[in-house]
Amino acid sequence: MKRQAHILITVLLLLGCRAAAFESARTDGEGAGDPTSSSLEAAAGAGSLTGALFLRTENGLQPVVDVKLAIGEILSDDEGTERIVAYDPSAAPVAYTDADGRFMFTDIQAGRYGLILDMVMGSFLLYQEGTEDAILFNITDGETTDLGNLEYATLPLPQSYR
Repeated sequence: MKRQAHILITVLLLLGCRAAAFESARTDGEGAGDPTSSSLEAAAGAGSLTGALFLRTENGLQPVVDVKLAIGEILSDDEGTERIVAYDPSAAPVAYTDADGRFMFTDIQAGRYGLILDMVMGSFLLYQEGTEDAILFNITDGETTDLGNLEYATLPLPQSYR
């Protein structure tokens, strides 16, 4: 019932959270200072996002197969500081990992986003393992952003997955 009552699910970023190696400076100024601005609505161009999701096990790296990933929009406060990643399950771009753990999002409007692991009972903003750095990235018109291999010792996956 709660999931139906809430159209917009937000995942709070820790104060002082730094975007990791995937972060690049925002130079266009669009949406800065407007906490309700939407890069999904305001962007003029489209790009792509790729990567692969893996679990480290005693048998080595194992691809995370057939899980739902989504793209959440980064919202900023009045000073332009990134504060939350907003995720609307009914409207957000989604992709599923394949047999090799790879994922690809296409036709994503240019903007700044966070990567969400969407499980039946909850959604989780992905961080670089061992850090407080959320996986945040920019999508640029006509370009593909490659996040590379995202490797984790643990992920909030259902017991049936393990």
